[in-house]
Amino acid sequence: MAPVGAALVGTGIFARDVYKTAFKTRAGEVELRAVWSRTADSARAYVEELFPGGATAALSGEEGLQAIIADPAIELVVVVLPVQPSLPIVERLLSAGKAVVQEKPVGPSVEEAAAAIARYRAAVASAPSPASTPVWMFAENYRWEAVFLAAARRVSAGVLGRIIKLDLVADLPMDSRNRYYGSSWRRDTDQCPGGFFTDSSVHFVAALRMLAASAGAGEATSVSAHAVQVKPDLSFPDSVVGVATFASGVPASISISLAAHQVRWSLSVVGSEGSLEVSRGGWGGSRGEYTLNIKTSGPLPEGAQPASESDPTWQRVAFPFSGCPDEFAEFVGTTRELRHGSSSSSSAAGGGGSSGAAAAAVVPGPEAASSPEQGARDLALIEALLSSAAEKGKPVAVRQL
Repeated sequence: MAPVGAALVGTGIFARDVYKTAFKTRAGEVELRAVWSRTADSARAYVEELFPGGATAALSGEEGLQAIIADPAIELVVVVLPVQPSLPIVERLLSAGKAVVQEKPVGPSVEEAAAAIARYRAAVASAPSPASTPVWMFAENYRWEAVFLAAARRVSAGVLGRIIKLDLVADLPMDSRNRYYGSSWRRDTDQCPGGFFTDSSVHFVAALRMLAASAGAGEATSVSAHAVQVKPDLSFPDSVVGVATFASGVPASISISLAAHQVRWSLSVVGSEGSLEVSRGGWGGSRGEYTLNIKTSGPLPEGAQPASESDPTWQRVAFPFSGCPDEFAEFVGTTRELRHGSSSSSSAAGGGGSSGAAAAAVVPGPEAASSPEQGARDLALIEALLSSAAEKGKPVAVRQL
């Protein structure tokens, strides 16, 4: 099967740190045909440094974007742009029938994201075939991290008993030690409400929502929060502490600070028959991997290794970072299936039902890990936290999508 033709839109830090490796690792499945940036120098520098040899075109500006849109050999477009220009470009690519991967956040506001999603779902429903339908896949690597998937499986299996609460703590040093500290667009709170806080926290609430769903808690319905500003060099706010209530009534504490000096990340689920925690950094912990701790009232499942010979109810497992490569593999696989796979040929053969229905059946739906709806739900929880904090802790309803 021929590789998927692809383009990369954006040449910033994340495009260099993550997507250069993603495209090189899966070179037999996906071919990077073009790299686009808003400036010609940036596009040319990216290609010359990372993909030399002439096979990848360096494009820029409106003319370069139009070339990507018009090229039928480019089937998959990865958009790694600041939130301000991202969503309009994503919509233009979808209108051309491309498969699009968008890095977070999904939009500058839930309202704008929801409107774009409605237009996208209408286009999917009316697509003539799976091979020509637009595909909008949202990149939130926390939903693919092996540690969160393992934690979700344990929670959904019921080993913790009745879920009492969830707790999220994310302390991060957003200072000169962080590669993203110099970002100007994250300080633009007019076009990116919440700035650094919003851009960082969508990751954390994605993990929280994932484990809450595995516990049967549903979506967050209301929040109450307070915000402070400690570092004047960051956008407001740099720290938020709040409580979210989920549809089942289960509460979750949320404590996030970008003004901390060290990384201390923890997400725990507490139940009547056990507790589970995913952690990173902190007091003696590793910043380079996650640790999953589980302690239950009874023995561990058969085959599970206890962390201590004296305590058969406690398990500790280390997990390396895996979300970015795993999600990219799924994005490429979904595109290959739609554009080259058996689903395309079977629908073209007229196997019953409308072509639009066949396309919608293959394109990831609203509950899929890769759906833009998931990105909008992450953003909705962040917006509610910020709104409540602006009202001095007044409870605020979380918009449902």
